Amino acid sequence: MSPVLVKYILMAAVRDRLLWGIVAMSILVVCLSVFSGSVAIVEQGQFILSYMAGGLRIIALLGLSLFTVFFVRRSFDSRDIEFLLTRPISRFRFVVSHVVAFSLLTFCAGIFISAIVGGLSVFYGTTSSVLLWSFGITFELMIVANTAFFFAMVLGSPVSAGMATFGFYILARLMGQLLAIMHHIPQPDTLSDYVMNGLAYGAGAISIVIPRLDLLAQTSWLIYGGGVLSDWLFTLAQGGAFLALITTAAWIDLRRRQF
Repeated sequence: MSPVLVKYILMAAVRDRLLWGIVAMSILVVCLSVFSGSVAIVEQGQFILSYMAGGLRIIALLGLSLFTVFFVRRSFDSRDIEFLLTRPISRFRFVVSHVVAFSLLTFCAGIFISAIVGGLSVFYGTTSSVLLWSFGITFELMIVANTAFFFAMVLGSPVSAGMATFGFYILARLMGQLLAIMHHIPQPDTLSDYVMNGLAYGAGAISIVIPRLDLLAQTSWLIYGGGVLSDWLFTLAQGGAFLALITTAAWIDLRRRQF
């Protein structure tokens, strides 16, 4: 890892006012959540909390993903990456430095979101699993931001890289439902049944490498609690394994490039 390169990326985030943008949009989400929850007849606090958690999640994911994609593609277009690779830094250290920098940004965003949600949880008296939710949302942001880094390295267009990142996130969030549907498909008798079985096997193969983001930062933890030690361990293991996978894939792609 190169501390200088990490500092350079963090300074770029400050220059682009990434965190300030997340703060401004988060304030808007909080106001909308409180306003919308005020019309609920029962469980106003729970409604506000769940609506706010989902809104803050999407705002942070959009901000971090867009910054990552456009920063990497801008570095390619301005030939900053070619210049940096002429310095005494290996391509592996180059990739790891980016992963560390983007992870630090997601950590800062996760702390900010967790502070908002935690404060309102204390206000409404539902603090049983706030720490677990905060731990999960930080890893979720970390996974998506570094996936955006991988797609931005592989794909030549920021639009295609951004769309690929959002598609990955949607698929990862829906993976639990897809696997549930796969286990309830009957034995094939017709052509459509065989097609559905083929799609089910495809979903099963994809689930090997796609993380289960639906199991991270579950909103039900904020309302009903229920987090146990296995949830902490699963979040840590899944986040660490996928970050190692995405870092290796980005490094392999960079090694194959000729500058």
